[in-house]
Amino acid sequence: MAITRKPQRQVPVVETTEQPDEQAALEVIGRGGSVQGDQQNPRQMTELTDPLKNVQLRLYQSTLDEIDALRRQQANGRRPASRHAWIVAAIEEKLERER
Repeated sequence: MAITRKPQRQVPVVETTEQPDEQAALEVIGRGGSVQGDQQNPRQMTELTDPLKNVQLRLYQSTLDEIDALRRQQANGRRPASRHAWIVAAIEEKLERER
């Protein structure tokens, strides 16, 4: 029984004397890119012109317990919204009513 080696695949050799245009490559990189979803999200455009700010909110434990109970009740067996998202939604609802 003869044993032979695995055939070697020939890799084509491409010879180019032309150097890539580095300036053109840097221009393409500098332009950056965008994702289609980013263009359709008005909230993200708002964040670019209106940056997020951190605020500290002090609430009583009983208030947090009530919020958590409402979150679980609204979830209907699914994973409840985060406490942060619930509070932000409540603030936005209040602002909309006051306008």
